[in-house]
Amino acid sequence: MQSVAVGAFGAAPALIKIAKPVPQAGQVLVRLQASGLNPFDWRLGDGILKDKLPHSFPLVLGVDGAGVIEATGPGVRRFKAGDQVVGQFLFGRVGEGSFADYAVIDENAVLSHYPNTLTATSAAALPTAGITALQLCQRLDLPVGSTVLIVGATGGVGSFLTQLAVMKGLRVIATATHDAAAQMRALGAGATLDYHETTLERWVNEHVPERIDGLVDLVSDATVFTAHLALVRRGGVALSTVWSAQADELDKRGITGGNFEIKATTQDLDVLVTAVAAGKLAVRIDRQISLADVPAALAANRAGGARGKTVVVM
Repeated sequence: MQSVAVGAFGAAPALIKIAKPVPQAGQVLVRLQASGLNPFDWRLGDGILKDKLPHSFPLVLGVDGAGVIEATGPGVRRFKAGDQVVGQFLFGRVGEGSFADYAVIDENAVLSHYPNTLTATSAAALPTAGITALQLCQRLDLPVGSTVLIVGATGGVGSFLTQLAVMKGLRVIATATHDAAAQMRALGAGATLDYHETTLERWVNEHVPERIDGLVDLVSDATVFTAHLALVRRGGVALSTVWSAQADELDKRGITGGNFEIKATTQDLDVLVTAVAAGKLAVRIDRQISLADVPAALAANRAGGARGKTVVVM
């Protein structure tokens, strides 16, 4: 079968042929129809979990995926052949990922059924970005009507977070270049700012002189994140998904929050699947690509500037 893998940590991803996996006890074999692409995918190839979990090589990349169960191993109870499933193909071992025609995954992984009303491409875009956004929104413990600035809002996480925050009754300010502003407003952003035309500091000082209540920064390094803290009122919340927050800087400003780490659950994925199927949450897919396109897409993702989700269609 075809897959995208690395032969060693830090190696360039490549399209290669490997043997079709066989489900072991407690595992299901999924014929993948679509896979979501995330920054975490190339970070796995770089070895971000090399000291935390065992790895197998060639290391097949890809975490998010959706498809149909083709077979089950001994003892599987949650699923059966023919079920449509979506989830994270990372459980106990790194290297059996979703950038492939087939993948095996433990039935106790973050794995959910999804209905026929939801396409595989939309489902595959959900797990990592959607759960991250949902849990970030839960960390925004702010009153209805509070103002939240999302930095890096046009990517997958930001697109979901914008919608979820608005559903929670928060007013969202989203960073977006001029050509992406209308799309972010369509997702519910009350205002957008183009950092190519003005600085965040100048824009907030002009439009929110009382300072913002919450900050979610999906992209900035520690120096920039610390500078952004000056925009948050005392008693507000500031979160970084790229581990740029310094506890002492937050403490001296009276701001809660800090560095955010996703702890994905099947229950959260179920919430997202239900919301999308009901039309309450939109999945914004920027590009659909083939497996052969994945190495180049991973390089582009590493460079930054994503808009919406890139989904691999098998």
